[in-house]
Parts: sequence; structure tokens; C-alpha cells
Amino acid sequence: MAGPAWKTAQELADGYLSLNLANLKKFQSNELEALQREIDKVTREARAEIVPENDSDAAQAKNRKLLRLSQATVVLQSYRSKMSR
Repeated sequence: MAGPAWKTAQELADGYLSLNLANLKKFQSNELEALQREIDKVTREARAEIVPENDSDAAQAKNRKLLRLSQATVVLQSYRSKMSR
């Protein structure tokens, strides 16, 4: 892995990095598990973030972050299921 799993998960959430099959081939199985745990943790933290009702920009930013994390989770789970076959 290029960096720690928590850093990679945060970069995914912030939109600086995206997961695809070419990126995931570089990871070992234990690194994929660690990345999944960190993505789950960052997702929980993002969901727990409280946004004021009248701040639509913050609400949109939170939703974009959750969407990026959700997409990363789907790609990662799909790749892991392919690898286990």
C-alpha cells in the first residue's frame, strides 16, 4: 500500500483518490481488509457529522463524501469477491 490505510480512506472520502481494479491489484489481501475497515470507520464518522439545517453547502459536501465512500466500498467488495473465487 502506498500509505497507511487510514490515509487512503481519508483521501477517498475527500475525492483525491478513487478505487479501480488497476489500483486494487497492487494491494495484498490483508491491506484490502485494513482498507475496508478504515473506509467503514470514515463512513461512520461522516454519518455522525451534524450539519446545520440552513447550510446546504455543508450538507452537499457531506453527501458527496458519503457517496464517494459508498462507491469505494462497492468497488472494493466486488474486487474482493472476485479474488476469493
